[in-house]
Amino acid sequence: MDLIYPINFVGHDEWMESVYALNLAGGDVITRDGEVLGKWRVVAYDPEADDEGGRYEFVIDGQDDVKFSEEFAFLDSRISRGLALSKLTRAIKEWHDTKHS
Repeated sequence: MDLIYPINFVGHDEWMESVYALNLAGGDVITRDGEVLGKWRVVAYDPEADDEGGRYEFVIDGQDDVKFSEEFAFLDSRISRGLALSKLTRAIKEWHDTKHS
């Protein structure tokens, strides 16, 4: 598995390629160095409704509560989803960097 980014969402490409299958809407969040930080998931969306939004969530490894979340307005909009994923990634990276400083 190529972990090319500082923060990687394992399975995210497969979720998008599946046209947002509910059973693929989640996976591990792993650093470039292979450290498992937690899980990502997409909730509150309908894969049949392109003009509705949803929410990305991040849960720290070993916990149940959502640490960070970002809403997106349109499921089938790379801009809407991309902005939400970018904000979520930034929050996770800042949290991880603070934890290790």
